[in-house]
Amino acid sequence: MKSVLWMLLTVINFSALAAEADLIPTKSGLYDVGGFKLYLECYDNDKPQLILEQGFGRSGSDGVWLDNIKQLKNDFSVCLYDRAGLGKSEHGPVPFTVYDMANRLKTLLNVADVKPPYYFAGGSYASYIISAYHNLYPQQVLGAVLIDPAPFGYFYTMGTRWPDNFKTDNKTLERFYNFEQSVHNPMFERVPENVDHMKSYKLLADAENFGDKPIIVLRSKQTNERYDPPFVPDEIASSMDVLFAGAESHFKNLSNNSRIIYSESDKHHLHISDRPLVVNSIKALVSH
Repeated sequence: MKSVLWMLLTVINFSALAAEADLIPTKSGLYDVGGFKLYLECYDNDKPQLILEQGFGRSGSDGVWLDNIKQLKNDFSVCLYDRAGLGKSEHGPVPFTVYDMANRLKTLLNVADVKPPYYFAGGSYASYIISAYHNLYPQQVLGAVLIDPAPFGYFYTMGTRWPDNFKTDNKTLERFYNFEQSVHNPMFERVPENVDHMKSYKLLADAENFGDKPIIVLRSKQTNERYDPPFVPDEIASSMDVLFAGAESHFKNLSNNSRIIYSESDKHHLHISDRPLVVNSIKALVSH
């Protein structure tokens, strides 16, 4: 029995190695972006350049994108990276804004000789960074797939929807309130990235849209449930309800060439739960 198990494990291990053999990075490593280093990993070829951006607190080197990259590498030259303080990257100066994140990415791509222009794709908070990059360097951006992005103003709404000097005897509600108020403090100890969300909101509030560039917004399956847990009072929850109700209109106005596609998955990380939709949508960028 032991030998059979060993044989099965050997087959599995060799199969895993074979599956990864065709996905060896053409370049990977740490690159200095101004006193600290960011990790970059690329699968280069002569196809259009695709940059994969990550959600808040997530790193590109965690391996989650690899199955998607296997299906994209014949259509794109793909690069992903870790933002400062995440994954394999070093910590940089804190706090920082979404514009700092975009500028760091530009420096990283430049020093690593990843030449523009770029297509972008990324989940959740990635939409903020992609928008910032486009607002700063529009000539370098060809289009993007935004994967279940947060409505613009999400963090701002968290921080501003509560009455001044809010007090409650409900300990659960008090903890929720204190957590949401942490957006005013980019150095809050429980956050994975020390982003100044309030300043970033002001920087992006007047950002230009993407013009005629293709923007595909993938959204998870919608439900009738409100955003907030039931213990949040209606008068406070209404602000977030209004924000989410207006999200589709905002996404449609990101570009004159925008599309919104809904997944059958109700999960947030669609590049994991609905890989075919994500891969096909990214491929569709080059058909516009």
